[in-house]
Amino acid sequence: MMAAKHRRSGDEERLTKHKKTASHRDNTTSKHTKQEEDRPPSVTAILVCAICAGVIHSVHVATMFENDRHFSHLSNLEREMTFRTEMGLYYSYYKTLVEADSFLLGLNRLMHDNLTEFPDTINTLQRFNLYPEVVLGGTYRVFQAVNEWLGLETRWCWQVSRGGGLSPVVSCEGLGDPAYWYLAGVWVSAGLTAAFLFAQGALLSRDLLGGFLTMICFFFNHGEATRVQWTPPLRESFSFPWSVALNLAVMQVVRGPRAVWTRPLALGTLTLAYLLCWQFAQFTVVAVVGAVYAMYAIGVTGPLPMLLVLLGVAYGFLNTVVLQFGNALLVSSPLAGCLLGVLLLYLFMEPIIQHLPFPTNKGVQLSFLFISCAACKLELARVFGVEDDAHIFNILRSKFTNYSDFHTLIYTCSAEFDFLPQESVYKLNETLLVPSVALVGGAVAFHTLSCFKANFIQRSEERGDADTAATSIWSGVDPGVVFNIIMLAVYGVMASLIMRLKLFLTPQLCVMASLLAARKYWRIIERREIHVAILAVLVSGMCVRGFRNISEQRGIVGEYSNPELEELIDWVRTETGDESVFAGPMSTMANLLLSTRRPIVNHPHYEHSGLRERTKRVYSVFSRRSAESVYETLLAMKVNYVVLEESWCVRRSRAGCGMVDIWDAEEPHNRHKPALCPRLFHRSPAPFDRVFANNVFVVLQVPSRYVEIPPPRYHSA
Repeated sequence: MMAAKHRRSGDEERLTKHKKTASHRDNTTSKHTKQEEDRPPSVTAILVCAICAGVIHSVHVATMFENDRHFSHLSNLEREMTFRTEMGLYYSYYKTLVEADSFLLGLNRLMHDNLTEFPDTINTLQRFNLYPEVVLGGTYRVFQAVNEWLGLETRWCWQVSRGGGLSPVVSCEGLGDPAYWYLAGVWVSAGLTAAFLFAQGALLSRDLLGGFLTMICFFFNHGEATRVQWTPPLRESFSFPWSVALNLAVMQVVRGPRAVWTRPLALGTLTLAYLLCWQFAQFTVVAVVGAVYAMYAIGVTGPLPMLLVLLGVAYGFLNTVVLQFGNALLVSSPLAGCLLGVLLLYLFMEPIIQHLPFPTNKGVQLSFLFISCAACKLELARVFGVEDDAHIFNILRSKFTNYSDFHTLIYTCSAEFDFLPQESVYKLNETLLVPSVALVGGAVAFHTLSCFKANFIQRSEERGDADTAATSIWSGVDPGVVFNIIMLAVYGVMASLIMRLKLFLTPQLCVMASLLAARKYWRIIERREIHVAILAVLVSGMCVRGFRNISEQRGIVGEYSNPELEELIDWVRTETGDESVFAGPMSTMANLLLSTRRPIVNHPHYEHSGLRERTKRVYSVFSRRSAESVYETLLAMKVNYVVLEESWCVRRSRAGCGMVDIWDAEEPHNRHKPALCPRLFHRSPAPFDRVFANNVFVVLQVPSRYVEIPPPRYHSA
């Protein structure tokens, strides 16, 4: 009996050892599997694939642009005419740099411009985000100089017969043509966007398949992700790649922070490039800083990543302020308030907040994040006396209340500033992008909850205190994924309120779709071959609508022609003096500035408070005021000619959005009076003189109040 007992005890001991060995082997296997899942693809593979994606996208958008306008067969004037509204304004400054006797002389003209807001002289580099034009103008001059020295031909010209009673024109192609050089810069920027999106998808999912999924979703939803192929000179065309690159860099910093000077320098450089290209960039950078600090506050990431991001963004912001000569909108911006607010919160409030019990301290910390940033922004605006961004808050206010004013209606009556239409959501569902991201969201949530459960169990076993538990609860959760989820939520709110901002939402959805390839979230699928097969089936489902979207976009074929605008520009060139001052619709004024170099008093860059008031005074011509009242207004602005456009007199995109409707909201006491613009367009009531008219445009001269009477002529006997 004793021998049997000892033998049984020995068997149990061997069984226990076997279990421990098997458990150790399982833990080792699990550890190796986790290391394989967390190991990112090689940098070389990502770089090669990203370059290929960039080249494909660059060719894709260039082809669509050419198909849409037949740009290669347009004259220089027709090419300039295609750049309507803000596009023409920005391109005019590039043209100034290219046509000046020297680059420095052109730069000096931009810094002392008296054509854009006559009679004022403004520094356009301070007021507008023109550094893309500065870079392209400078590089074009260098390119031309080198080719002239080498004796290389970079431009080819031929005569194009237009038909329809229009005279033939000379059309030129090649990088030696200023317009083609400018567009080449835009297409390179579009290529960088695709390259950075691929890299972000691959690094977020830690799998090259994630990068390919991002690109597939991006191309299938291209119409909802970008409009660079239709509006090349807009600021978003140059700025968006730097937005993606900044998010990519921040994602890597919060994942694996290292206290090295290259991290904040890289972040600062990307922030600088982004802010210099677009006045709106500050708002998404605010979201980046706020997201990282919120992650730090709840314990997803440590203080080092937060400080690296804060230091890098502050470095880029300060350099932008210097290069934009202390731009008032930037100095008092929400970004300036956010940086100052986070710094004050970290230095002075956190030591007090940390004494509060968990989780109250975290809630108070997040609340103070918003309060301190908002308070600092308002105080900066008060100190510097800046109201340039007041219209942005009025636009948001109008979304949720009955508030409206003249400037708010000018924005909200445009489709780009309306709520996100259901059609866009429907299109994103048709390509299975939204369902795919919803599936990813569920998988990430399940993984996060599993990590929480494991961490709570481990905490209870180790009997750690509450503070230790609060800092370790996020163990196993990828900070890079959390950062991208927060940015997706921010972009979703932005796009829902302002349709134009879906250019942030759709690419971010594509990036999040890359997590379909992340093995750590799909451990239920044991074999990689099965995982890849499931992804292939999903992509085939996306192709049903995706290929149709690509085909529809590439199938848009047209040829630009606007003889009425061309006739107007030719008349201005030949029948008015170089000093003649023009006023009229913002979009038309940009074309006149670009193609005739005549001074204008208003333009499409509506972000400056002074310019908004100028435009409102000019637009009194579309009100119900008397002709004499409008005449006095234009005369006080030193306007010589006012341009009327037929659609502006009668158009109404929807109820309440005609120009006369906007003025009725502004001046309800004039509702009973007849509209002025139709009368001015169809006849010439005093004190204006009609000097030009066609089917679309009418030009009225604003005569001086003092008329010189010629002396009588005496004839000798």
